[in-house]
Amino acid sequence: MDNKVIARINWVPTEQGGKKRFPLTKYSTAAHFHADEEGQDWSVVLNIISNYDNYETLCSIKFLFPEKAPGNLLVVGSKFVLYELGKVADGEIIKS
Repeated sequence: MDNKVIARINWVPTEQGGKKRFPLTKYSTAAHFHADEEGQDWSVVLNIISNYDNYETLCSIKFLFPEKAPGNLLVVGSKFVLYELGKVADGEIIKS
């Protein structure tokens, strides 16, 4: 997978059930892409590019195991949800 894929991440505020500490450089978690089949989730790695501005940040995104993930999910316009025990953010691929 191309490491140049860029996503806009909108983090759920802490007081609304989001993370207590937001990642500063690198973050790995589970993601569900809206275009993928129900119940199919992928491990992703985010590298933070920009600082937080009103719970929004830009980051590069890639699959933790790219050889097993479908390449059609990391395309411009693809939307996804990041979660741990619950939803922590919404994301959208904005550049590839």
